[in-house]
Amino acid sequence: MSVQHPMTVQDRMAFQDRLTLQDRMTAYWSRWADEYDDQQTARLRSADARRTWRDVWERALAPDPGDDPTAAHRPDALDVLDVGTGSGNAAIQVAGLGHRVTGIDLAPGMLERARAKASGVRFLPGDAIAPPFPEGAFDAIICRYVLWTLRDAQRALAAWHRLLRPGGILAAVDSAWFPEDGELGDGLEGARGEDFRDAYGAGVISELPLAAGRETEVRAALEAGGFAHVTATPLYEVLELDRRQGVAPGHRPQLQMLYRAVRA
Repeated sequence: MSVQHPMTVQDRMAFQDRLTLQDRMTAYWSRWADEYDDQQTARLRSADARRTWRDVWERALAPDPGDDPTAAHRPDALDVLDVGTGSGNAAIQVAGLGHRVTGIDLAPGMLERARAKASGVRFLPGDAIAPPFPEGAFDAIICRYVLWTLRDAQRALAAWHRLLRPGGILAAVDSAWFPEDGELGDGLEGARGEDFRDAYGAGVISELPLAAGRETEVRAALEAGGFAHVTATPLYEVLELDRRQGVAPGHRPQLQMLYRAVRA
């Protein structure tokens, strides 16, 4: 794990003044990629955690004739895009199911960690708002803990819809990470806590359309993006896993949702 050196107050203020909203988020996730990935991969060393998340993704990507009459005839190996892949853990898990996976992210530090795992997944720089691929390039799009970060959810979801082939699946896992009674960055200490508040404070959270994680708002956004057969499934098994294992700093065990939708 690399050593992080805190900025002075003056350096931080000057740096933040030069950044756009997305730049600030990207800088935070790139700078803390090592620590973030160390926490995530440590949890995935548990066979219980690997099995739980494998079941989530397997269920999310399974063909459903109720969505599309041709779904049952789809190939077993899908072309899958993981938007906002971070350090690549979800992409690697889905590739382990036998799918061909591409992961994109804007944070160089995250991509460096993802590529170091030699997972067989293709990791590329790319913006979740405007992924650099042609229309109809994928059978499925996945994301985990990305919906809340979208600076322009309407544009992103419309782009994801275009990238899917007819009957293609969108599977997104997220939660309401920022309760109204909580403090921003609560549980993140030292330089990382300061950096998180610099990235997401000063009203940034309120500018992210899906940051509140409200189910009704997420479902409405998916439908507005052109998706059909939108469902929201509570992931009680993940909640129980988090209660047993504990969670990363800055979080508490809470119910996550699997949002699933299709391009009709």
